[in-house]
Amino acid sequence: MVKPIIRSAGIQLTYPLYCCDFADPDHLVVAGGGGPGRNGVGNKMTLLDTSDATQLTEVTELELSPNEDNVMSLAVVGPQKDKDKDQDKEKHEDKGKLRHALPSTTVFAGVNSSPRDVNKGLNQHLRALTISQPGKSAKTGGVEISEVARDALFVHRDKDTYQRILRLSPPHEGLTSSPRLGAAATGLSKHPQIALFDVPATNSPRWKTRGRLEPRMEAMDLDVIQTGPDTYQLAYCDDHEVYTVEVSKAEVSEPRCVYTIEPDAGEDVKASFKSLRYLTAGFLVTVVNNPESRGVAVHGLRLPRDEYENARLAIRAQLPSSVSKATSLAVRNLSPVASPSDKQGEAQFVIAVAGNDSSISLYTLEHKSAFDSDILSDLAPFQVLKSVHPSSITNLAISTFSPPKGSAKSSSELCVKLASVSVGCSTVVHSIPIKQHVSKSDSTSTGTLPKPLRYIVALKSRGESPATIITLTSLVFIIILLVGQIIIEAKDLGEPILGARNYLPASWTVPLRKVPRIKPSDNEQKTIQNLLAGTNAHHTQQIIIKHDDLGAIGPDGLPALDVDIHNEEVHGPATSWEELEKKDQDLWKQRLKKSGHWMEDMGESIFKGVLFGEIGGAIGNIVGEAL
Repeated sequence: MVKPIIRSAGIQLTYPLYCCDFADPDHLVVAGGGGPGRNGVGNKMTLLDTSDATQLTEVTELELSPNEDNVMSLAVVGPQKDKDKDQDKEKHEDKGKLRHALPSTTVFAGVNSSPRDVNKGLNQHLRALTISQPGKSAKTGGVEISEVARDALFVHRDKDTYQRILRLSPPHEGLTSSPRLGAAATGLSKHPQIALFDVPATNSPRWKTRGRLEPRMEAMDLDVIQTGPDTYQLAYCDDHEVYTVEVSKAEVSEPRCVYTIEPDAGEDVKASFKSLRYLTAGFLVTVVNNPESRGVAVHGLRLPRDEYENARLAIRAQLPSSVSKATSLAVRNLSPVASPSDKQGEAQFVIAVAGNDSSISLYTLEHKSAFDSDILSDLAPFQVLKSVHPSSITNLAISTFSPPKGSAKSSSELCVKLASVSVGCSTVVHSIPIKQHVSKSDSTSTGTLPKPLRYIVALKSRGESPATIITLTSLVFIIILLVGQIIIEAKDLGEPILGARNYLPASWTVPLRKVPRIKPSDNEQKTIQNLLAGTNAHHTQQIIIKHDDLGAIGPDGLPALDVDIHNEEVHGPATSWEELEKKDQDLWKQRLKKSGHWMEDMGESIFKGVLFGEIGGAIGNIVGEAL
């Protein structure tokens, strides 16, 4: 079996590229330019044929006015739904004249008017264009891109404002009657705006304004999803917060902050959002740039179900350390639902993140559903595409994926295509192989309904390996053993094995005081007479009862008793029983009673002539705690 690989194809154009989007899996629209002025770099939009996984071909190109700005954002609406044109397309395909025919397609783009018009307060920044296939009688096989409409969505007319972001809600195969919702956001504006508009279900190059938002800060990124036949949700983020907006036929709600980035423990500076995309109506994926260019993370957020909740971090992953900042994000669901009212079941998402080192990090993410609960799991990398472009990547796009019907394609030919463009005029398309997912439970279970077919990336994702965990645990265990052995040798607590004392500072090798524990003799009589008799003292010599100087602990948990003939130079001062204070007498009686050397019926006369050592201070504390 041939191991699946990611194939790539590239092409070099003549102008800087800032945006791209797929018209269909076999056609890619790219655009950009040098902006207004006589810099010799035109403003253009190009249609590329991506049907060959090893080669990109230019199909057609539109050169825009050199007096106007370059294209900064675009979104392909899709083919216009015209019955006659669909039938005409089928005839052409049947005759085999157009191998990769593209029906008439609508594209929206963000292009600022000329500086002269902008200074006059006229900036028709939203453009509608069509990509049309020639009729049957056309003598050439060329395809045309033409502008059909333009207008302004933003009401404030700042001279520096441009249409930085443009997004459309994804289409649904099972829902063809309701319009799609579009959203455009300003860039470099003193008065940030997000404009909402409807795109007709026929995908014609017309639109209807739905409303405008004026966020406190400019949107860093946004996305739109359809949640019902006539309801939508907009999500946008600024540097540190995520907001959602509910959109229906009746109204557009006020933005609601559902998530705020907080500084990590011990940090004062917050990370910042770069991009976001909807996974489902219940989950967002965001790209976060860590502060001070210390790396990039991918976060999966669970959106709140009601207005009293906030979004929660559901899953996260860190990009390779070589990536200090992200520049773009693209996401594709490999098992999309046919209608927004359908519940998303088990599915795999492909996530692509472009880094400032011209790399693209590819991840898979699993969406799982059980009963009334949905979860995200296994956010795992499966490939890092390094040095994809010679200069910074400006935009990413992933082609749509529709599960094959019939035997149109073998499983070995299934793929989604990842497009990337750069400011260095280059376009690269990677073909990511896809395969049908076969669950082990499906093959073993009987008497249950089969699960819907779903598709996954054919390359294996690199999750956290158990071998890595075992290795790290083993290393920690070995380090603990080495440190323990060094301490044992440094403090002279055991036999030397490493010879560590020879290499350690002298201050580290001071031995710990060994506190012996006295073992009682089986035949030892615990009476005060036996205790005193063991000294063999002459009747003229005084006996002292004191606690062991080293603080040795006896079997009863009390400091061991030391009985000896009194020598003031050796034992220090001592006190006769009669001269002891009442509290010290009571403490000594309790001490001797605890160890069984004295009982109440013995009386105190047995202590006459005996000297007693100190029972206060540290020794007193130990005795007090033991008693």
